Amino acid sequence: MTVRAPIVLDSDPGIDDAVALQYLLGTGRWDLRAYTSVGGNLPVEQTYRNARALARALRIDTDVPVHRGAARPLTRLPYAAAAHFHGPEGLGHETLPDSTAAHPTESSAQALLRLSREHEGELTVCATGPLTNVAIALLEDPAFARRVKKFVFMGGNAQVPGNITPVAEFNMWADPDAAEVVLSSGIPFTMVDLDASHGWLFGPADLAALEAAGEGAALAARLLRVYIGSYRRHGGGDSCPLHDPLAVGVCADESFVTLAEGAVVVECSSELTRGQTVFVPSAARRNYYTESPALTARTRHTGRVALGPGPRDFTKDFVTTLPQWPATG
Repeated sequence: MTVRAPIVLDSDPGIDDAVALQYLLGTGRWDLRAYTSVGGNLPVEQTYRNARALARALRIDTDVPVHRGAARPLTRLPYAAAAHFHGPEGLGHETLPDSTAAHPTESSAQALLRLSREHEGELTVCATGPLTNVAIALLEDPAFARRVKKFVFMGGNAQVPGNITPVAEFNMWADPDAAEVVLSSGIPFTMVDLDASHGWLFGPADLAALEAAGEGAALAARLLRVYIGSYRRHGGGDSCPLHDPLAVGVCADESFVTLAEGAVVVECSSELTRGQTVFVPSAARRNYYTESPALTARTRHTGRVALGPGPRDFTKDFVTTLPQWPATG
């Protein structure tokens, strides 16, 4: 029997975060050690409640602790949340009952640190919201960066426009200072960005397949129907990208995306370009920022960046895998 690898899902649910959790469970590949919440799509009080309700709906709340995370960005005032896109409570039109599990005393960052020590060199961390919790863990203990085996996050944009401003993706814009702390820490990161997630769309035929998959996929189907509607209202046509599920998929199989090595520097100073992720490829045939020793040193902290979709069909895998873990909501 294959031993399942330990993972933490750090999330701000959110519709695509919710179906990312069900997809992760459906793969059967992971030992989910904690589900950590963070403020992002909604204020943290709501994302924490949503995380607990999803854990109950997916029947994991007696085994997987749900932790409350950071309530605001590292250095900035709280931002406007994305309730207009995800629904007033973040889960479309759903009002799921709260879990009856005890509330952990550890914060999300504390849980990340503890689990990185318990599973040193083995732990995968997947973040699908702003990187505030991960940054707090690193600021408290910089050695967190070397204890984590793999860090995959949904966020940023390397070569395509942003989705919250012309140049910035929402998670990076929401807390750019946290993102810069994380991406300059030396943590082994893989950035699953808009360049890749816009290549894997979920459309009417995929929705029909989920609706036909039975009651266990009904909650996800309802959520994704609302999500498609939000994209339609914002000019996205009749499909939606699978942002957060793709990050979960890449944790196990990188053939869903096309990766390149390089540094990612986050703009933290300018309100015009706040949260812009500047990708500096390692394979470039010229040296950038030679007039700035600080930036030259910064670009030595490299990771891997998804520059587009890969050869394996992620949408197909998502549609067939998610129903393998039925929800009760």
